[in-house]
This record gives sequence, C-alpha cells and structure tokens, in this order.
Amino acid sequence: MTIGKRLKNAIKNKGLKLTEFAKKSEIPYRNLQGYIADEMIPGGKSLIKIAELGVSTDWLLTGKGEMYQTKATSKETTTEKEITNWLSTWWKGADEEHRHWLNVQMKRYFPEYASWCEQEKKKEGRKS
Repeated sequence: MTIGKRLKNAIKNKGLKLTEFAKKSEIPYRNLQGYIADEMIPGGKSLIKIAELGVSTDWLLTGKGEMYQTKATSKETTTEKEITNWLSTWWKGADEEHRHWLNVQMKRYFPEYASWCEQEKKKEGRKS
C-alpha cells in the first residue's frame, strides 16, 4: 500500500472529509489531494502536521506499526533525521524511474533542494 492510500485510510478512519482534514492540519487541500493520488510525497512540515493529528508517521511512511500514535508518543514529532533516514532507505530500494520522480517532486516543492542541485551540478562541471 502506498503513502497516499495509507493517508486516505487514516483520514477516512478518523471520520473526516478531506476538506476537514485539510483545515484541521493546516495542509493545503490541493497538497492533500496530491498526497492521496500519490502525485506528491508529504514533506517534513506536512508530516509533522499529520502526526499532530495522531497519525503515526512510521505507519504512514512504511506501513509498519499502528495507524495512530499511542498516547505515550502522540506528543512526539517526526524529526528531520527520521525523515532523512526514511528517504535514504527508500532511495536505495527505488528503481531509476522512481528516483527520477522523487527528484522532480523535491525540486518542485522544495526550492532549497533545487538550488542545492544546481550548485552540485556546477561543482561537477568544474571538476570535469
């Protein structure tokens, strides 16, 4: 099951419509539509907002564990390191087509990443 399908299930199981979840999470409705359609991957800020509504980020990203956080962990948030580790694991297991898709999405939604890629490309050009 994909991240989008898991997110859709979590929202449905909470008894919320997508518009209600968008309002509660303060994630733009269009972004949620993109996540559910697997056109986009939730970024760090969105993952934190989803987690604040009780959805387990471990479950959302990997499908492992419980759909919702237990009371003991509900106040914890996903750290940048956890997200980076998950992305690294995903990247290693992805084929070239999926890597290209992620790269395009990252550039589209994270201008910092696009700038970093351009800087790295220039460095590569100077080394050649």
